[in-house]
Amino acid sequence: MPQDILPLNISNSSWISNETLLSIQGKIANQIIQFTQGILGIDECLKTTAHQILDVLRLSECIIFEALNHQLKIASLDNLTTTQLTKVFGNFYKENQEWLARWQKITMPNSDQQFHPTLQDWAKDYGLGTILIVPLLHRQSFYGAISLLVRGNKREWQPQEIAFVQAIADHWAMALYNTELEQHYQVEIENRQDLLSVSQGSESRNRALLKIIPDAILQVTRDGICLDWKAGKTDTLPLLTDDIIGKHLHHILPTEIAGLIWENIELAMENKQVEIVEYQLWLNGKVRNLEIRLIESGTEEVAAIVQDVTDRVQALLTLEQVNEVLEVRVEKRTAALRNINQTLKAEIIERQRVEDKLRASEEKFRQLTENIREVFFLTTPDLKQILYISPAYEEVSGCSPESLYENPKTWLKLVHPEDRDRIVAAVARKFPEEKDWQEEYRIVRPDGSERWVWVRAFRVLNEAGVVTRIAGIAEDITERKQAQADILNALAKEKELSELKSRFISTTSHEFRTPLTTINSSAELLEHYGEKWSVERKITHLHRIQASVTYMTKLLNDVLVIGKAEAGKLKLSTEALDLENFCRTLVEEMQLQDRNQHPIVFSIGSEEKSKINIPSFRLPQMDKQLLRAILENLLSNGIKYSPKESTINLILSYHNEQAIFQISDRGIGIPLPDKERLFETFHRATNVGTIPGTGLGLTIVKKCVDIHQGQISVESEVGVGTTFTVTLPMYNSLSTDEDD
Repeated sequence: MPQDILPLNISNSSWISNETLLSIQGKIANQIIQFTQGILGIDECLKTTAHQILDVLRLSECIIFEALNHQLKIASLDNLTTTQLTKVFGNFYKENQEWLARWQKITMPNSDQQFHPTLQDWAKDYGLGTILIVPLLHRQSFYGAISLLVRGNKREWQPQEIAFVQAIADHWAMALYNTELEQHYQVEIENRQDLLSVSQGSESRNRALLKIIPDAILQVTRDGICLDWKAGKTDTLPLLTDDIIGKHLHHILPTEIAGLIWENIELAMENKQVEIVEYQLWLNGKVRNLEIRLIESGTEEVAAIVQDVTDRVQALLTLEQVNEVLEVRVEKRTAALRNINQTLKAEIIERQRVEDKLRASEEKFRQLTENIREVFFLTTPDLKQILYISPAYEEVSGCSPESLYENPKTWLKLVHPEDRDRIVAAVARKFPEEKDWQEEYRIVRPDGSERWVWVRAFRVLNEAGVVTRIAGIAEDITERKQAQADILNALAKEKELSELKSRFISTTSHEFRTPLTTINSSAELLEHYGEKWSVERKITHLHRIQASVTYMTKLLNDVLVIGKAEAGKLKLSTEALDLENFCRTLVEEMQLQDRNQHPIVFSIGSEEKSKINIPSFRLPQMDKQLLRAILENLLSNGIKYSPKESTINLILSYHNEQAIFQISDRGIGIPLPDKERLFETFHRATNVGTIPGTGLGLTIVKKCVDIHQGQISVESEVGVGTTFTVTLPMYNSLSTDEDD
């Protein structure tokens, strides 16, 4: 008998919790117990049960058919519908009783049983979309059925709803079985009472007849002499009158019987009351039971009325035997009813124990799922209905659990657009075939923030191995992903630093080796041939030594600048600066250092200059050292990578309180792949060939521009030339105003 009650219930707008169903089931069970105890009538109790099922399952109608009296109990219908329904379902139960008695539930649609056309037409006219019929069966006996009717669209019956109705059907079946036993017992009692009444009536009539019609009458003296004899029935005492009259009782009857009668004659005459003597006498080959009533009838004589009571004695013996048999049967029936009641009580106690255990288990489950950071969920195998989602869903996704209950597909809308196709394909490919499914993907919360989640789901099977639901857990792994990214970035940075150190050692070693070799060579030449050389030749070698020292000093300064910038120790120190005079002076210095091999042309952007007016008392506030490092390195690169006699241009312009510096050359240009790494430390373009350089200049330029809160851009074409544009704020927010 299917009596399982599903654990857990997950509450939502269209789903009824197991706790609610268990509570209603307990109330109905108590009412059924009151019915079995005779406190409630069957009509009242059946209607109450129908109404409670109707309310808790939100049905259109609930009908309970009770087969013992062949009547319908309907929860809520008008009189016209009730009359029609009684006829339709009465015929239906009669025709399908054999099907229901085989423990078969009937659902319409989706049932293997063929329905009577009258029921199908009535269901169509009445607008019924779904019918569920659960039989009342106990010990292979059919006691009726519970029918659930739903108007409108088809309804998918949940397992816990079917189990709920089945449990109530089992309670009613056992109660009706017990009622049937009690009715049989009452019939047995009534039959026994009728038999006793008949026996008692027969005995009374017989006694009355015996009293009225005696078998024989004797007149006996006090001395025991028979004076007269009248026989009503000749077979009672087959004696002749001559054999009795004038004879003593001892001559007529056996001595023991004669003595007993004689003794009671004395008592009758003394007490003036009727004395009764019963005895057995062997007559005509049979034992006969005789009764003599003695009463004083005259002076010194009594009348003895003789009756044959053999039939009465036999009836009494038979009645005693029947009573003994009935008492044994009643004891057996009573014991059977007692066992049934004990079994019913034990089943109710066990069911209540299971319900308490289920409630405790459900409470533990809720406490667990509602107090963990991970999201726990239960769905149907087709993922079309969310059975349960823990409160942590709102914390992770930013959406309420109610929104997911109402529209189970909203979780997919949260998946990041770049991950959505992958997740949809994974779900379609793996559900519900694979036992275990897990994926990592990003979601976009309603506030626009992105989170990483890890989801693992698995199938839940019933005893038959059929998938009944999908259970899973989802975890917010954003912090883990961020930690992994930080670790990867740290590893990449460490690797980059390691490579940078290697390149630094390699580059500085090479760059120092050349000037040191020059210094060493010139020093040795001066040491050995200085006395023989002219002053001009000596000065040439001294200039070489000085140039090498200057180069090494600049290299060390560049390294120190980069080190300070990396350590955050390179600070902005602004001062009032005349940019035009500053640029002219720097150009002249660079021209002298280049020995006029490349013309450097400085100019002011005419269009921009006409749009602004810089008062003398409001000069730009800039860091002179950082600006010098920026322009000097860019002009130096233009000179270094341009052919001799080619022109280098420096253009100064202004726009919206910003100073714009453009340095253009007609050199070798920068290949497109190298532009992405242009400002990396020690990086040099792939087309520099044997042109000397450290790869530090543009790194210093970029860091100085960033400290100045400016911007730098580059336009270049290989073989045509390069233009760097540096934009710096003239009044930096980090600077200190002179008026302060």
